[in-house]
Amino acid sequence: MSKFEIMNSIYQILSRALHFIRKKFPKHLIKLEKNTIELIKYLAIGLGTILIILIIFAIVERPAPIEEKVLKMVSPLSRELRGVWMSRFDYTQSLNTTDPKIIQNYIRKQFQLVKAANCNTVFFQVRGAADAFYHSSYEPWSFMLSETSGEDPGWDPLQFAVSTAHELNLELHAWINTFPAWRGKSAPGPSSPSHPYNLHPDWLVCDENGYPMELFSHYVGFSPGNPEVRKHIKNVCMDICSKYDIDGIHFDYIRYPERADQNGYSHDPVSVALFNSPHSNPLRLNWDDWQREQITTFLAETYNALMSIKPWLTVSAAVIGNYNQPGWSGYKKAYQDVARWAEIDKIDLIIPMTYRSRSSGGFQKLIQNWKNLPNIDQPIAAGLGAYTLPFDEVLEEIQDSRDIGLNGVVFFAVSSVDSLQWNSVRTTKFQYPALPPALPWKFENPPSAPDSCIVLKDSLNLVFRWKKAILLDKGNFIRNYVIYSSAENEVDVSDGSSIFSIIPGKFSYFQTKTDTINIHQQYFISAIDAANNESGLVRFSPGTSE
Repeated sequence: MSKFEIMNSIYQILSRALHFIRKKFPKHLIKLEKNTIELIKYLAIGLGTILIILIIFAIVERPAPIEEKVLKMVSPLSRELRGVWMSRFDYTQSLNTTDPKIIQNYIRKQFQLVKAANCNTVFFQVRGAADAFYHSSYEPWSFMLSETSGEDPGWDPLQFAVSTAHELNLELHAWINTFPAWRGKSAPGPSSPSHPYNLHPDWLVCDENGYPMELFSHYVGFSPGNPEVRKHIKNVCMDICSKYDIDGIHFDYIRYPERADQNGYSHDPVSVALFNSPHSNPLRLNWDDWQREQITTFLAETYNALMSIKPWLTVSAAVIGNYNQPGWSGYKKAYQDVARWAEIDKIDLIIPMTYRSRSSGGFQKLIQNWKNLPNIDQPIAAGLGAYTLPFDEVLEEIQDSRDIGLNGVVFFAVSSVDSLQWNSVRTTKFQYPALPPALPWKFENPPSAPDSCIVLKDSLNLVFRWKKAILLDKGNFIRNYVIYSSAENEVDVSDGSSIFSIIPGKFSYFQTKTDTINIHQQYFISAIDAANNESGLVRFSPGTSE
């Protein structure tokens, strides 16, 4: 019965009851006598009929159960960059101390919170303004570690961060500010080695009249159009890569300074001469395109050099959130051509700093523009402005990024997210562990699957054993093994809830208490190589106790 038919039946019954009342009881009649019995009879029949019809209506038109419409949860992804930036300010100035123990305790605690929230990557800043937070062969120790530029602080922040992250099975990417030369109104003091700002004033960007950029409260920059600048920064990256067991190099400020288009940055003598030279500008690029090409040239040269010693290294960049739309944009205002970097395969991971609110649609518009860029195979992860947005909105932006098909998120910055907020991330968005996106172009051959995989079950423990996977490409290694669980004879590896455990690649053994799991589950294992590429699955066979 349709809604219309039901309502029409109710109307007919009520109309008949009203007609009877008007007929039997004129307005001037006061005594009801025997007609009262008939009235009650008709009203009872009418009301009973209405009640029956309403029950039928409720059954026919009953809405879906609340559990199906409201409480149904989408399983988190098993492949997702879940990162956080830890700036040099986070672990030095914000603590108001140079005491190594206090700083180290802070770094360790923050990494533990990040890991507990099921994140997988930390971008740890080690170069701010042509100074170092590690043992550098080219630049002085930062004054932020000891209050004196060039003074050895007695510990190595990068080494400590790498060791701590790897103990927690987190990836650690060394974050460098690329072209900034110095920050502040006074020049850096004397040091050994001398600060590049003091050694090479000719490297500074210049305005349209050829005057060098003056010191102020923010960054002054070195010119990307100067080959000596590019060579120096490439050497800095190679120095870091060769000395430390990092998982990636992360470029920030890989662009010309703010207001470059307005101030004519950089009309330094070297750039102008190269631009005007048929040898250095054979395609006769216009000024804007030539400057974009200088940054691209730096990235290509550095990427090739890094791959020559660590082909698995992830090279990423934090880029301006607006790529090429009206307003402050990377492409038009700072000569940052990210799409070009992707086109020539000299970037592995793109992280636009989309620090906008979603309330007016700004965030959604930015990430949609990135998703719409054609011919980009590299993963793109949205930078989230945790430092400026209500955290409930940050959580919503995680879902926005997933819904639109991006490959993860990175929080800025670690000091802006407290323990309660990390807990809310875990309970609402990152309920299960996840692997970073795979980079299949790094190696020709995927890793082979583990062999001889057995699981031993008893009343106390569940023990997994396997033989390590074999790799065919030089420079590759097993980063992790992933154990999946399923109630069926197959498993969906794209579903994060299927991940039982992620084990560092140096192990071929894993044990857990049986009271924490369902011993009737089926278990599978795969190998993850250095570039997060995955092998095929192997099911664990029941083993016998030794």
